[in-house]
Amino acid sequence: MWPAEQPLQPSSSALTLYVYAELQFNTAGQFYSGIILWKRGSDMYPNLTREQALLILQSARNPDKAYDLFAQAAEVRDKVFGKRLWWSSGSGGIFPCLVKPRCSYCTYYTEKLFPTDVLLTGLELIESLGIQQFHISGGTDLDEGYDEQLLELVQTIKTRSGLKLEINLGPSFRQETVLELKKLGIDSVTSSLECNTPAIFAASKPGDSLERRRELLHYCEEADMPSRSMMLLGLGETDQERIEHLFYLQQFKKLYQLRLSRFMPFPGTLYKDRSRCSPWDTALITAMARLILPNLEISLAAGNSNDDIPLWYLAGGGNQLLGVSITKKEPPAAPDVDVYAIGEGAYVVDKRKQVARVLEGMNLEVTCEMPDYRALHPQL
Repeated sequence: MWPAEQPLQPSSSALTLYVYAELQFNTAGQFYSGIILWKRGSDMYPNLTREQALLILQSARNPDKAYDLFAQAAEVRDKVFGKRLWWSSGSGGIFPCLVKPRCSYCTYYTEKLFPTDVLLTGLELIESLGIQQFHISGGTDLDEGYDEQLLELVQTIKTRSGLKLEINLGPSFRQETVLELKKLGIDSVTSSLECNTPAIFAASKPGDSLERRRELLHYCEEADMPSRSMMLLGLGETDQERIEHLFYLQQFKKLYQLRLSRFMPFPGTLYKDRSRCSPWDTALITAMARLILPNLEISLAAGNSNDDIPLWYLAGGGNQLLGVSITKKEPPAAPDVDVYAIGEGAYVVDKRKQVARVLEGMNLEVTCEMPDYRALHPQL
């Protein structure tokens, strides 16, 4: 446990959201029970302590308490971002992943650079669908880096496409490259810590570097570059470690989005026999992330499916949804999914109609129009 901190005290002023965690301890000083009292209708967000946040998370494992947590998290989302969801797009495996040994759970890596001409064809098609943003993802090169190759690719794309670009290649480039990407108008740079507990990170990502990933977030702060990060839930971290991870991210004022990935065991990986992360865990961390990091997009990442979207939204998730992607594998035929061949065995997959079907009955608007984050949050 952390050293005991003073719980939040009730305020006489009207607050938009107020969370009061009452801690109780036994004679040995160990936590044994707690209650959560909620006040609605405020203009401020609570400065939760780590201890209070952990109590709320543990209490919310009881569904009766989780209903309250989800309602408060959704209230924060609605106040900051509104209810409207928006479509984004992306692709993994653009650059080869040279991390060795491989991550213990990953099957998303590629050995070859994605053909630039095919990528440009895909981006032109995606832009014609009304999408405004695209994520360039994967892989990572910790040794030589992808500085020159990435800058060249971005410059080429900018001459052919008006899509706003986000970069997710891990710590594959120098601080100077972050500055160059900013000059080129890149929307954000991603550094996915995945797990911020060194021992668990080392076991699951033996060829990667947690320090380099943390360093990249600091590079973005220094370069005044918006950033994103990701948590991979289900690698063995405790509730306390998850709360610590969320509080660690509070220091990054340029961070605009946290993505949550739900661990899935894949055949052929070292973690093939590990248990799948529960969607309940993902929902609880979604809600806690919303309270601890109220000004961030809390989005779904790999390992989640369309069926996870309603619970994620109920728990305060929002507002970005992945609607269109580029893949090197032809997807199986499915209702409400449009597939376009773009050459060399690659495809643009538009699943927006399928996702919209999942959202039927929730009275939610989904649009291609991106929010103006710099207007919402001037620090970006």
